[in-house]
Amino acid sequence: MKPWQLSVAVLFGRVRRVEVLTLRCCGYKVQVISRAGRVRTLEYAPGRQLWPGLAMLKARLRGCGIRQMLLLQPESHDEIIGRPVLLEPDPGLRIMLR
Repeated sequence: MKPWQLSVAVLFGRVRRVEVLTLRCCGYKVQVISRAGRVRTLEYAPGRQLWPGLAMLKARLRGCGIRQMLLLQPESHDEIIGRPVLLEPDPGLRIMLR
């Protein structure tokens, strides 16, 4: 999904939520979940799906009309350093984009 397609989807009310996945040492991956349940990935550049910086990503999402995103971290810091995994999944951090 390109940023202009996200803008159109927001305009027509087709976006349920936007999830930003923090990927270890690589950047951020943006998943757009539609009201119908379809999941699409927002492209950073043609053929590239990883966003290098969170500030730039937040500015782009604001420009597309997104007012809130859910920041998810699939791996906890404890898992990365070898401690046991969490018993409950991380619910994520809701970030307002105003």
